[in-house]
Amino acid sequence: MNLPEPCIAIPVSLRACYKAWRKARRGKRPSANQLVFDIRWLDNLLALKEQLRAGHWQPKRTVSFIVHHPKTREIHAPYFADRIVHHLLVERLEPLFEPVFIHDSYANRTGKGSHAAVDRLQQFMRSLDGRPSGDGWYLQLDIHNFFNSIHRPTLYNLLCQRLAKVEQKGKIPPAHALALRSLCHKLLAHKVTELVRDPIAAALLPPHKRLANAPAACGIPVGNLTSQFFANVYLNELDQFVKHTLKCRYYVRYVDDFILLADSAEQLQLWQARISEFLQSHLRLRLKDEVRLQPLSQGIDFLGYRVFTPYRRVRPRVVAHCRAKLFAWERRFVRQNPQGMWIRVTAQDLSQLQAMLSSYWGHFSHANSVRLRHNLFAQFSWLAVLFTLSPNGEIGARWVLPGVTFAQQRDAMRTGEPKAKCFIQRGCRFHLFRERLPAWDYRPEQMPALLIYLRRTGIAYCVAKQTGWLRHGTRRREVCEWFFPIPH
Repeated sequence: MNLPEPCIAIPVSLRACYKAWRKARRGKRPSANQLVFDIRWLDNLLALKEQLRAGHWQPKRTVSFIVHHPKTREIHAPYFADRIVHHLLVERLEPLFEPVFIHDSYANRTGKGSHAAVDRLQQFMRSLDGRPSGDGWYLQLDIHNFFNSIHRPTLYNLLCQRLAKVEQKGKIPPAHALALRSLCHKLLAHKVTELVRDPIAAALLPPHKRLANAPAACGIPVGNLTSQFFANVYLNELDQFVKHTLKCRYYVRYVDDFILLADSAEQLQLWQARISEFLQSHLRLRLKDEVRLQPLSQGIDFLGYRVFTPYRRVRPRVVAHCRAKLFAWERRFVRQNPQGMWIRVTAQDLSQLQAMLSSYWGHFSHANSVRLRHNLFAQFSWLAVLFTLSPNGEIGARWVLPGVTFAQQRDAMRTGEPKAKCFIQRGCRFHLFRERLPAWDYRPEQMPALLIYLRRTGIAYCVAKQTGWLRHGTRRREVCEWFFPIPH
C-alpha cells in the first residue's frame, strides 16, 4: 500500500461528530462502551474531534462473537467511538463512489436492499419469459469466504484511484482527499485485535471462517459499517466487468451473492469461466464450488425467497426457523394440560414475541404468503389468543388494552374475552367485574390461590396488570395471563 503520512489532520467539525454519534446509536442495543461514552457524550465527542484533527486517532480492539442465524459466522463489534468514525468516513465516501456503482448492486446502499434486489430479479425473469428461445436460464454464483479473502492492498488502491479521479476533477480539495486516504489506510493497515466473547463457540467455528486465520494482508471484519461499504467498492470491479466486458444485461448482486440470466445455458457457462478467471487474477477471490445453473422455470432461491416468474414463495428454511422459534416460545410459556391451555408471561416477553413475529411477517409480506400465515395461526392455536389476524394476514396485539380511561380499558377487555372472567388491576387491587352486580376486589396475595381454583374447576379467565403510564396520565394495562378450558 502507498503509505500516507502517519499523522494527517482530519478536518471534522463538532456538528459532524454529533450527527455521526446519533447515527451510530440509532437502532442499536447499547453496548457497555456505548453507555460509558454516552454518560459524558459531549466531552467524548470533543475529545474524538481533537484526536481526528490532530491525526492521532487509531482504531481500537473489537469484540468478536459468533452468530448462528441465518448461518454460522464471526462478527466483530467495533469500539463505539470507532463506529462514530466509521459513519464519518462512509458519509464522505458514499457521494464519491455512488456515481460509479451500477444500478443493480443492492447491498448496503440507500434506496436499495434485499427486497429491491428480489423485485429486480423477478423483473428480469419476466423480461426473459415467453421469448422464442425459451424461458431462459440463470447462473447463481457466490464467493468463497468473501470478507476474509479481500486483499486489503488491492482494496486500498481502488479507493485511492477513485479519490485521485475526483480530486483531479475538482470535486474535493487535495487536503480532503488526503484525509480520506489517511482514514482508509488506518482502517485497512490496522491489525484487528479482538476480545473473543465466547472462546468455546469460536473454537468450534471452522478455522477458515476466523479473521485471525486469514492469509497475510487479507480480510476485513464483518460487522463494521466501513466493511460493508468497502465490499461494494471491491466488487464494483466485478460489476463493471460483467456489465461492460461480458455485456450481461440481466445481472443482480447482493454482497457476494450474484445472479446472471441469459437465453441459453451455454452462454452462462462461458460467462462463469470468465468470471472465475477475472476474480482470481484481479481480486484474488475464487468462486464457491456449488454453482446453480438451471432453467428459470425451476425458480431461484435468493435472499430468503423462492422466486418464480409469476410469483414468489418464502424460502422453506426461513419458515422452518420461524416455526422453531414459535415452538421454543410455546415450550416456555404455554402449558397444555387436561384442564385446558394456560399462558402466563410478562410484558417484556410479549414485546419480544411481537418483535420476532413482526420481523417474520415483514419478510413474508413480500411473498405470496397469506395462506402460510393463516396456517401458522392454525398450527399454533395460542397465537389467536395473543394476536388478531386479518384476512390479508396482518397481525395486531390483543394483550394491550385500548382506551384512555380505566372504564374504556375494562370494557375492551370484557369485549375481547366475553366468556372469561376478567381481572384487571387498579392500584393495589384486582377487580372482577360482573354483569349488573358490584365488582369484587382481590388483593395481589389472594390472586394465586384464586387462579389455581379457577384452573382446577375449568373456568376461563384472563388477568390484566398495570405495566406503565400512557402519555395522558392513564395507566397502561396489558393482559399477561390467560386460561381457557378444553371443551368437552
